[in-house]
Amino acid sequence: MVFSWFNTSKVDTFIDGEVAAVVKRVPPARLEGNGAAVDKAKEQLAKWHDQTLRRAQEFVQREKPNLYQKARIANRMKWALMEAKYPKSFVDPFAYALATVVAGANAQREI
Repeated sequence: MVFSWFNTSKVDTFIDGEVAAVVKRVPPARLEGNGAAVDKAKEQLAKWHDQTLRRAQEFVQREKPNLYQKARIANRMKWALMEAKYPKSFVDPFAYALATVVAGANAQREI
């Protein structure tokens, strides 16, 4: 029972899917340079950003991860995006936003 607290298989599967989706949709190489193509890639990345935050919130509400698993979500996402060669100027603020959403996802209650 104690070891289930450290089980992050659902978290890892969720993050792997999200990172695979963004790498397929907006490869990091498309963010280099200038021009209309880069602007479109940045727009797509912003859209993915918002959708992923929404899906992360739904994931946390559905799966009810513990504190360790919640921390793993943001940390694994950050390092997976860094390994995929996304710019640090995108990854760090996104990881912070993700950690914030995940931490507060279960705190939302109907009044």
